[in-house]
Amino acid sequence: MKITSKTRKSHYWNEDRYIISDDFLMVIDGATPLIKSNNFNEACWMVNYIKKNINKYKGKVLDRLYQISKDAYKALPVKIKEEDYLPSASLSYIEWDDEYYYANTLGDCEVTFITNDDIVVRCYTDELSILDNIVIEKMKDLKNEKNIHLVHTIPYVNEILIKHRKLINKIDGYSAFALMEEPIIKLNTLKIKKEEVKEIYIYSDGFSQSFEYLNIYQNHEQMFKKSLDLDEEIKKIENVSFSDPYCDKYPRLKKIDDITVIKVENKTNWISFVF
Repeated sequence: MKITSKTRKSHYWNEDRYIISDDFLMVIDGATPLIKSNNFNEACWMVNYIKKNINKYKGKVLDRLYQISKDAYKALPVKIKEEDYLPSASLSYIEWDDEYYYANTLGDCEVTFITNDDIVVRCYTDELSILDNIVIEKMKDLKNEKNIHLVHTIPYVNEILIKHRKLINKIDGYSAFALMEEPIIKLNTLKIKKEEVKEIYIYSDGFSQSFEYLNIYQNHEQMFKKSLDLDEEIKKIENVSFSDPYCDKYPRLKKIDDITVIKVENKTNWISFVF
């Protein structure tokens, strides 16, 4: 297989990470806690901890994530370890054996397979996007009511954002990786025969902005109907996002997000890594 990976930070920090390992590939999108430390980025700490430590554990990735959740909870250098003070993350990854690829997602990270017959197979959940769209609709109403830019309505919807964040791994909420003494990990999963797969894309929601909010593509299938040049696709997201800095033309929660994607070209007996 040929593996290409790209990440683009939206600030001077990057809360996304990717992991390329011998038996799995993963993208992680960290989220800061509701109550943040002044001089410490909990999300960056957590995604770094996962990347640095996951290969110290043995077994399936899910088993490793359970152990990391518990160990990182203990190791997180903050005094208060209640829910509102803890970071979380969306993530997506693939594992494989001799016959199958296994895709797994939490939150709004995704995996997309392209088959040899050019069928697009998507592993994802819309739990978080449903909640985000509720907020965006409210922001659009406030924009018109107050005659302000959409991005300036964020303070008025903060209570809704807090309410939704408190739904992590709860009924009518959304699945996410969280630091816990007794971890809850509810993966969305899909398996596909390796021999049927031509390409695989593993990515954070910053990459899916192309078809979800920025109208670069009309939908997911249109985006992935061709082989993607990752640099070119990220540049498209940059150009459209910065052409609409106040989020008025393309309503969304922020001007631009961290963007991370891994592309796998499933070629027999070909192992190559491009960063």
